[in-house]
Amino acid sequence: MSKYLYFVLFAFSCGSKVHKESLNTVINNAVVYRTIHEAIEDTIAGVQVTLIQDFQDSSNSGATILVLPGWDFERHRWLKETSLRALAKTRHYRLILPEMRRSIYTTMFYPETTLEARQEKTGKWLIDTFIPAIQKKYNLLTPRARNFVLGLSTGGRGAFYCAWKAPFVFIAAASLSGDFNQSKMPTDFLMKSVYGDYERNKVRWDTEDNLYRVAESIVQPLFIAHGKADKVVPFGQSLAFATKTQRTNAKVKTYFVKEATHDFKFWNSALEPAINFFDEIKESF
Repeated sequence: MSKYLYFVLFAFSCGSKVHKESLNTVINNAVVYRTIHEAIEDTIAGVQVTLIQDFQDSSNSGATILVLPGWDFERHRWLKETSLRALAKTRHYRLILPEMRRSIYTTMFYPETTLEARQEKTGKWLIDTFIPAIQKKYNLLTPRARNFVLGLSTGGRGAFYCAWKAPFVFIAAASLSGDFNQSKMPTDFLMKSVYGDYERNKVRWDTEDNLYRVAESIVQPLFIAHGKADKVVPFGQSLAFATKTQRTNAKVKTYFVKEATHDFKFWNSALEPAINFFDEIKESF
């Protein structure tokens, strides 16, 4: 048997079941199943999820990171195109990667929301449905534990949304190339697909899920990374958010790179500084 427990399946004649156990516990009659990523591949609250723990947590020193993808970014790209898994192994972090498809992490839908956008999971779903489900099944992301949330692109918006809405679950958050103030992106088709036309719904765009507007109420330590040459999500989104939060939050760290764009080369470069930031918070927790 492998040194680490990657995937636990309990086979029954009527189906399969995964018990509520910590990922590093070897359970009687468990069958270790090695996927291509050597990870737990499960379906939680109707969504495909990858869970990874590549370390033995006998001293209870580990922590958990909820890892959010960008819009239309398949979740395994985090594992294939960055060093996240290697960093998580050496720094003792469990990884939870839900398949968020084309979510932009909103709270709700509106009459103007397109039919396509209505098919996606929301930020509210993450908080109200997914987190309780994974708490129940795996005893992970429980309140007041060493839980972090990390996201890239639209997932960066999702990470700070989670920090805002679930302050008792997440003790810090990191955004890589995220967007926070949709009212500054009035022609963005992703935002229009949920909030409707900007000119007709200005109040909604300015207030609903506008993380810039509520920035000062996000009290956890925040890591904000962005490439200054980003042509997809304007660098000004992160700069303005960081400037505002730093007025009231002493634990905001930025990683801004002059020539960097909106790609995995930059996101991978930002990962080690982000994990270093999480380490500081973890050690003091």
